[in-house]
Amino acid sequence: MFTGILAVQGMSFGQHYFSSVLPINIQNGDARSMGMGQGMQPLIRSFSNHSFTIRIDFDMQSVTETRSFPIIDMFDDIVTENVYVVNRPKVYSMPWSLSYDAKKWVHMPATVSLTRSIFWDFRYDYTEEVRSSLGPGVYNRDPVAGYHIFRRGGMIHSTRFSAAAQPVAFLNIGISLETLTGRDMTQEYGVHVLRTDEALAADSTDVKEFNISAERINRWALDLDYILDESLTLSLSMKSPITFTFKTDGFIPSLDERTQLPGLLKADSLSEYKIPVPGEYSLGFTARLTNKIKTIANGNITYADWSHYDQVRFSGTESDTVSYNYEPAWSFHVGVEHWILGQTPFRFGFSYIGSPLGEEFEQTRITLGTGWTFERFTLDIGSAFGRTEYRYTDLFIPKGQEALHLEEVRDATFSLKASLTYLF
Repeated sequence: MFTGILAVQGMSFGQHYFSSVLPINIQNGDARSMGMGQGMQPLIRSFSNHSFTIRIDFDMQSVTETRSFPIIDMFDDIVTENVYVVNRPKVYSMPWSLSYDAKKWVHMPATVSLTRSIFWDFRYDYTEEVRSSLGPGVYNRDPVAGYHIFRRGGMIHSTRFSAAAQPVAFLNIGISLETLTGRDMTQEYGVHVLRTDEALAADSTDVKEFNISAERINRWALDLDYILDESLTLSLSMKSPITFTFKTDGFIPSLDERTQLPGLLKADSLSEYKIPVPGEYSLGFTARLTNKIKTIANGNITYADWSHYDQVRFSGTESDTVSYNYEPAWSFHVGVEHWILGQTPFRFGFSYIGSPLGEEFEQTRITLGTGWTFERFTLDIGSAFGRTEYRYTDLFIPKGQEALHLEEVRDATFSLKASLTYLF
């Protein structure tokens, strides 16, 4: 059986508020690769005695975002953190892949495939319930005064055509070209007032929705596998740098002066801005261990030099360029698959994901998974858990007030993926 080329997923950062500036929440690959650390995924797979393969993924991501402000004592020390908003949005997607075994046409192990997935997920849902404080003598002392709302919708879809071949026994070569297109990209921002209160960021209801458009672009990737022997394969993967062009009359990327982190600013007119994404370079391995229990291990290290892709360029606004001083980002993934009784796989993995925003935003993830085969059907299940903490400014500062201290933001992520594969 020709197993094809091993490709590496894109980096996935955990700070969902910044998803309009950085391509986070990338969960490409099937449930098997998720369960094994999310590091390596088959670019193309070919199954002996079967010409076509279809795979459908059912993907769910849950984020618990908690924001709290510090309680300061008379000595100007932080005593505790007071949680004032918790959001638990869930987003769903359904990537798919079609593969064809082309061996009989080129007289060597070869496959071609077509894949549809999400490259950049913009979805973000922030709803803050603001309550009044009416004091003693009132039956309902803390009625709801209104809501602070900030939502984003839409995503950048990837449609990728891939081809792989094994021209010699020790080498696999794979190439792919993907087209990236924006879809249903929106912003909603404002204050919904039920009763006037000084804790709200406005005196009256003002909620507006804006559209975002993105130009279609292409990206190529090259993958090489060097097969040392039946038990060990080394892999090299390269992806080209790209630049996205967006247009909107809503909120555009800016720099938060206090934290020097990405922020958002309302555009004064229809604005066009460009966000560059660096190329990625990855080295990986796949090993079949000589245990009594069938065991497969894989891993990889990925590098992206964000330090040369840290400027967002504008036209149609007062500012021409925003620089974020990104850092180069490294990611490391490793995973193991044990076959219990030779029939049921148990998978687990570990991921360390660096961030161009700095050490505070580095993330570690634990992954688990399993799978079952029923004749020509295969069902794989994978899950991943991660968490990040950082400090940021208040998204909605009450009218006439000033935010003196930074807030603590905690992002806890849980991803669940089911992949159903059928061999024709």
